Amino acid sequence: MPKNLMEVVKTRRSFRKYSDAPIEDKKLKYLENVASECAGSFGFKSAFFIFVTEEEKRKKLRRAIFSGLMGKINPWVLNTKAPGFILACGSQNSAKKVDDKLIYLAEAAIVMEALVLAAAEVGLATCWLGGFGEDGVKKALSLSEDTRIVAISPLGYPPEKIKVSSWDYMARNLVSKRRVDMEKIVTTVD
Repeated sequence: MPKNLMEVVKTRRSFRKYSDAPIEDKKLKYLENVASECAGSFGFKSAFFIFVTEEEKRKKLRRAIFSGLMGKINPWVLNTKAPGFILACGSQNSAKKVDDKLIYLAEAAIVMEALVLAAAEVGLATCWLGGFGEDGVKKALSLSEDTRIVAISPLGYPPEKIKVSSWDYMARNLVSKRRVDMEKIVTTVD
């Protein structure tokens, strides 16, 4: 298990295959605390997070994620064994605006990234989903009409073995080797 933030950042990957092993309550509680502390430390008020672990709700959620045009980009979600999901949400009616931009989008994204890294820290796998059927998801989870879903991630343990033909293998062994040199991403101005 990674011991510091740099190890977590270097080893964290998106997984599209999951073991069906249940997530321990202690780890779920840790992630809930990370969300609360992260949002609280920045004074975020318009983003909120939903953890879905109950089996029937997960079944409905998987179908709902795949609904709509955007949901079709993640067909693997229909058959995922992930024992949980995290939804990053915001309330568009109560959200603050900065320069006419709804701030809940940034708040939800900041906390979601902290959750993804915290999950990796405790040995759990995630995968940001930007494409999903938002209306279907809201209906499946009985969310209010003014709720906006910013991102969704499955949550669980990665499989013990990854097939060479899988997206996870390609991401780990091909994409991650194409890392961009730091000088092309980071500039220091003196």
